[in-house]
Amino acid sequence: MNGCLTVGGIIFLLPFIAVIYLIIKLVVKGKNEGWKGTVINKLHKTKDDFDHPHKKEHFYTLTVNMTDGQERHIGVSEEFWKSCKVGDVIEKPKGQLYPKKV
Repeated sequence: MNGCLTVGGIIFLLPFIAVIYLIIKLVVKGKNEGWKGTVINKLHKTKDDFDHPHKKEHFYTLTVNMTDGQERHIGVSEEFWKSCKVGDVIEKPKGQLYPKKV
């Protein structure tokens, strides 16, 4: 019977371990990535909060033309979004989680 409980416990814990592994992998990937580019557009979208019908969720995105010619949409904080203007150069140094103005 103890063997069944152990197998059941392992089966129960596997999804949690997988989710934690994926989160760690995504954070490490983001930290290891470095890029630089020019802000070409600023987007601000709102969405009704599913849990609170009278609240809104805000999403701040910068469209960035990368130095390699690719265009990317970067989700940023409201504070960073407000500090950036079209034409600003921003970069996310390798080893950092968030971009900064150059």
